[in-house]
Amino acid sequence: MNKLSPRLNAVANFIEDSSKVIDIGCDHGLLSIYLANKYSNIKIIASDVNENALNCAINNIKKTNLENRIDVRLGKGLDVVDPNEIDTVVIAGMGTNTIVGILKYDRDKLINVKNIVIQSNTDLYFLRKNIISIGYYIEDEVLILDKNIIYTVIKFSKGKKKYNYKELYLGPILMKKNDSLFKRKNEKELNNLKIILGNITNGHYLYRKKIKRNIKILESLK
Repeated sequence: MNKLSPRLNAVANFIEDSSKVIDIGCDHGLLSIYLANKYSNIKIIASDVNENALNCAINNIKKTNLENRIDVRLGKGLDVVDPNEIDTVVIAGMGTNTIVGILKYDRDKLINVKNIVIQSNTDLYFLRKNIISIGYYIEDEVLILDKNIIYTVIKFSKGKKKYNYKELYLGPILMKKNDSLFKRKNEKELNNLKIILGNITNGHYLYRKKIKRNIKILESLK
């Protein structure tokens, strides 16, 4: 079985056997290949909007003799699938705005999707808020250290739960786990926000208000 980075391995751990998965932005196909090797009953569609990346994925899939297990498609987001083909969406390594755009633009494609697994490096408050708004709740989330970067991986499942601002900002499951990476991540975030606040002019009232709110939350954790 091909070895994944700690980041992608964390994503893979949230995928179940017998799932019908679309791996959006599959890049070189490493996650799709790993899942096909790990699970015998999984169905995988590996897609990417970048033709060069997809060709790399195709070559890697051929090297592992998985052409009959992984369906490779060129295209944007959920455009490449029929709703009946998938019950799990995986998006790893994209920015939050792109991810939210993909999922909200083609909401009709999510009718049979039970789980959405996301790894994004940007604005996790906005990510959680928007995925919850389309009928999903946070089933689990984990922090992973990979090459000295702390990544957040979140598994959303179909259903409804209410969250307050603090939970959406920090992550309700991560708050409960309260592990060393969570503390390290928040300490770094707090230092960054203080620097940002010191560089914002008084004219940016709403932005300053948001930064101050987040600083207050992070300081309350100490």
